[in-house]
Amino acid sequence: MIGGVTRPRRLAGVTTPFATVAFAILTLAVLAGLAMLMIWQNYRTAVESGEARALSSAQVVAAHIEWMMEASDQALRRIDAALSNYPVSTSADSIADIRKAVGDLPEGFQYSVYDETGHLRYSSVPEAIGIQVSDREYFKRIRDGEQVVVSPQLKERLSDEQVFVVARRISRGGRFNGAASIAIPTTAMDEFWMLLELGPHSTVSVVREDGWLVARHPQLPETINLNASPLFNDYLPKAPSGFYHNAASVADGVSRIVGYRKVDLWPLVAITGIERGEALQFFWGSLRDGLLIGVPVIILLAGGMFWILRLLRGDAGRRLALEQALERNNFLMREIHHRVKNNLQAVSSLVRLQPLPQDRKDDLSARIAAMVAVHEHIYGSDQFEEVEVASYIGRIVKDSAEGFRGHVTIETQIEPLRLGSARAMPLGLLVNELVTNAFKHAWVNRIDGRLAVRLTVLNGKAELIVEDDGLGYSHDRRTGMGSRLIEGFVMQLGGTIKVDVSAGTRVIVSFLVH
Repeated sequence: MIGGVTRPRRLAGVTTPFATVAFAILTLAVLAGLAMLMIWQNYRTAVESGEARALSSAQVVAAHIEWMMEASDQALRRIDAALSNYPVSTSADSIADIRKAVGDLPEGFQYSVYDETGHLRYSSVPEAIGIQVSDREYFKRIRDGEQVVVSPQLKERLSDEQVFVVARRISRGGRFNGAASIAIPTTAMDEFWMLLELGPHSTVSVVREDGWLVARHPQLPETINLNASPLFNDYLPKAPSGFYHNAASVADGVSRIVGYRKVDLWPLVAITGIERGEALQFFWGSLRDGLLIGVPVIILLAGGMFWILRLLRGDAGRRLALEQALERNNFLMREIHHRVKNNLQAVSSLVRLQPLPQDRKDDLSARIAAMVAVHEHIYGSDQFEEVEVASYIGRIVKDSAEGFRGHVTIETQIEPLRLGSARAMPLGLLVNELVTNAFKHAWVNRIDGRLAVRLTVLNGKAELIVEDDGLGYSHDRRTGMGSRLIEGFVMQLGGTIKVDVSAGTRVIVSFLVH
């Protein structure tokens, strides 16, 4: 170090990139969080839509099955009535009455009448007459006393077609006399499935309350029992309708959203299952489209942020270099003012060594001290362009008073004012001359007195007042070095001077701040 004292500085530009990186990462994290939240919201909306669709579809199927069962039961009642009190036989008249009673059944529906032994006596399919059904579960239940029975899915013995049977007991005189039945193809579920448009992997089913499958689309080769499924264990006991998520169907292992509804007045449950992929098809399509647009946008956004970060890092480097250069310049300026101060002090020391009258030495030393003070104030405060004059003037007044042997009450009232160093110097020298003159001439033969130094600023104009309660002194009549210096300093400030000696000496100097 050449001389003087430097102060460490924290360069703010160094931390800027780190804060910007953190902000960029936080911004990307917030955007990613918002995107994930939107995706989750859309996913939940798609799932809820699938749940609502499965439930409403089950209700539609339940309504159709209820109508089908009621229509079939009415046809069976008419068949029973058409037989009158005759035993089940092959009478041609009875066959005509039965055909008339049944009317036009939907296509594929078959009616049959069995005697008490389970032999087929009447049928809409004449070649089936003679078939034995006494081993069928529905016939056994009819024979054992149940009035109406719906069978599980079974195969027709003549055609091997998958059907389910609605059978009704025929009694005469309180004795079992046979059964009437309508066989409904399980392909009836195909129509419901096409009507509902649930998707190619969806299912439509009717199941008995004991879990046996009655009909299903797509068809199964054999009937199955679903009483171990979540529907019968967890959901149906709690509510007659609803929905649930089936991780793996008992029938085919496919994951579906399942809607169910009990069929009113019948021991049946209508079930619809929407494959999860089909339920979420719109969601996945929207997500794919969103990603096709969003991912490039996010990549561009991230790239833009990192490009901006590179610019900011470069800018921060340049700012750091500028701040380092500024710090170096400030150091050099402090060093210059420090050297000037040292040189002035050296000059002051040389002056004191010269063979001059003591009062002349004191005058020169005071003037040099005023110049030293401004340089010391500049490098001590790191304010190279402007000087705060309050402390500067206060020091000059204090230094000037130290050499006076008497007791003088000094009053200072300096309002805040900043001046460039080129104007602060003549102001300090002016104050030094006025205060020094007061101490030299105001209190001759006195050891006490009062000195006031005031600086006021109003509307861009400053007013310096130095007054004492001494003998009085006329500025206009003095022609010494001090007076000429005072006039020169006032001219450098671009101001005016007034002197009032009516009661002591009062010097008023006015000048513009700018």
